[in-house]
Parts: sequence; C-alpha cells; structure tokens
Amino acid sequence: MAKGRDGGTTLSVLRTEDVPLQEVSSVCLRREAGGDMALVAFGDRTSVAAWVELPSDDAGAYVWQTVDLADVKGSLIPRDDPQVEAVCADGAGRILILQESPPRVELLDWAARTVATRIALDIPAGHPLHDSWVDAESSQGEGAAFMQNGHLLIAKEKEPAAFVEFGPAGDEPSGFGSASALKGGARWPIEEGDHVFVPLAVWNPSVKLAAACEDFSDLEVGPDRHLYLLSDKSQSIARVGELVVGDPVARADEVWELPLLDGKPEGLALTRNGRAMVALDTKKARQNLVLLDPPIAAVDRA
Repeated sequence: MAKGRDGGTTLSVLRTEDVPLQEVSSVCLRREAGGDMALVAFGDRTSVAAWVELPSDDAGAYVWQTVDLADVKGSLIPRDDPQVEAVCADGAGRILILQESPPRVELLDWAARTVATRIALDIPAGHPLHDSWVDAESSQGEGAAFMQNGHLLIAKEKEPAAFVEFGPAGDEPSGFGSASALKGGARWPIEEGDHVFVPLAVWNPSVKLAAACEDFSDLEVGPDRHLYLLSDKSQSIARVGELVVGDPVARADEVWELPLLDGKPEGLALTRNGRAMVALDTKKARQNLVLLDPPIAAVDRA
C-alpha cells in the first residue's frame, strides 16, 4: 500500500474492465433487497447505457448488456450529446439520470422502458448559486444520491463546488447521512409526472476537503452507508462526513489518492466488498473501468 503525496493512501489497480461505451461519464450500483447488485454505466457520446450483474467475488467475470435510451418512452435525453453527468438507482430497478444542461433529471423504469418522472432542478434568481447554475459554460450537477424523504443530494462540480439538497419548494431540508440516505432495496418515494425541485440546503467544502477534492465529479453511497466523493481534477476519493442542517460545511473523514490512470475519472461506484470502481472517460471502449485496492468502505457482514 503506497503513501500519497500528502502522506495518505494511494490506491492501486486490482483489475480493469471493458465497458462497451465510449467516453463513460457516470456509473452507479443498483442494490436490490435480496442482496443482488448491478452496475449501470452511461456515456456522454450517445444515449446508450450498459449494465452488468455484479458477481459476488470482485474477481468474477463481467457480462455486459446494453440498452438505447431512444427506445425509452417519454425520455427527452437527446440521442447525440446527451450530457448525462450522473446516475443513481433505487431498489425498485429505476434509474435516475442527471442531465447537466438543461439541469434536470429523469427517473427511468428500466423494465418497462419508460420515464416515470421528470424533475427540473431550478435555482431561483437571488440564490448564491443561481448565476453559475444557469450559465451553460459553468458547471451544474455531476453527482446524485437518493434520499429517503424523496429529496435528492446533488454534487455541483465547481465554481463553486458544493453539495445541494434539492426538493419541492416549501419542504424542510433533512441533511444527508446514513439515516437519511435511501436504503438498499428501497423504492425512492416520488409521484409520477413532472416536478420542480429547488435548493433546500447547501454545503460548501471545508478547507481540507477543498484541497483534497478540487472539483466534485461523482457521488456514491457505500455499503457502509457513508457518502463517497470522486474528484477528477485532484485524482482522489474522499469519504464525506454527515451533512448537517444548520452547519453549511462539508468535511472529509478520509481521503485516498488514485493511481496513475489512462483516462479521465468520471464515475464512482463501490462493490459489495467495499472496493472503489472508477469509470474512465476514454475514446475507446477498452479498459475504461478500474477496480481499486484495498477496499475503502467497511462492510456489515451481519
């Protein structure tokens, strides 16, 4: 186990996989109530998604399948240049797709090949994040995580980097932690149709977290129900402490440095055994998913 430039741990590559997509922009795990897991991947070149049932052993074989969002009824994601920046999945087999511009999400019923819900992510004029959120040349959402109360936690990439709890106007924020993150196998509670979510709370990175993660590239809730953050610019992963309402600062519990990778790290997921999987934005659909060692998330074997 190597030491990083700041004395922290540098992860190493355990194995690589070929995701059948160019320029992978996001990955997520679908955790089902029975313990089965599937990895879902999207690219930002076309509207095709890829998925694979994860083996119980991190050394097991991956057998990929693909689906084209053009075949999904009700999707407004364009076939070319879809700008999909993040995905997350609930236990009902539905996939939430975060589109950077315009900033909105679609909740796909994977089995029925239809869009169940569309949500516009609106930051109103006068809000401190409004100007950068509506600027097409700036940055919007790069990561997303479900919350038990029907809200969404969104990672805003930069200028400034921030965590934002989105929900219906008038709702009270709950903050984000192990008690508020959607449980594995649970269905995200939201009605079908079109919705508008607004920011209910914002957390800016502490000095330590900002130094460790110069930008926010993806989010993942680990098997330990902690929040993990990927930074492309800093080439790092951080475990983020609980985001508390009334305390607008997000803090890093621990930071790991990535090894030298042949591609831009864009997506983060964690296996059932607590190992980080990082998806790479590469021109060719080869060696664009790396499984890292050692495991970084504790696993409850009970």
